[in-house]
Amino acid sequence: MRATSAFLVIASIATLGAGCASHRAIRTVQRFRAASAAGDAVAARACLAPDARMWFDRKTGPGDPLGFGGGRWDHWDRYFHGRTMVSEWEVHGHDVTGVVHETNDLYHLLDWIGKPYRLTWTLDERGRIKEVLLESIPGARERSNRMPEFKRWAAEHHPEELAYLLPNGQMNPDGDRAERWRAILVEWRAAMGLPPVQ
Repeated sequence: MRATSAFLVIASIATLGAGCASHRAIRTVQRFRAASAAGDAVAARACLAPDARMWFDRKTGPGDPLGFGGGRWDHWDRYFHGRTMVSEWEVHGHDVTGVVHETNDLYHLLDWIGKPYRLTWTLDERGRIKEVLLESIPGARERSNRMPEFKRWAAEHHPEELAYLLPNGQMNPDGDRAERWRAILVEWRAAMGLPPVQ
């Protein structure tokens, strides 16, 4: 009986220690996200390993530098008031994963409720974020999206603008595209009789 009790105490302490480490890893990611959202470059960089990198869908090639702000998407996210909510946090070794639900003004202009995606943050031995992988979640579905309707209308009324906004059929945050997206979507909503979006 005494040996069993001692084992249970040791097992409980080990579990608590693992739980604290797991929570510590999640807190690091949450601190980085909060500092980035608040514009606190010093606090955000303190959470990152030197030469931290980010990949989209697969870890192939060198990845993109991960730093304070959103890189080439930073202006886009700020202009469209991008917001994300992370749920279903999990820790596996040095990896922290979460399911991300994102919204922004562009989504609202398109009546778009997008698919969630998964982010995996990998921490180094000092507890700093060294890698981030953004992956789509198999089977995840959009609940609504008027993008196809918008594209049909734009192809008829503003084909050159549509080609500029979607080079090679892909979203692109570069240059003045965010501002031009908003302008054409406001025009489209008015032409379709859709209510304005604040």
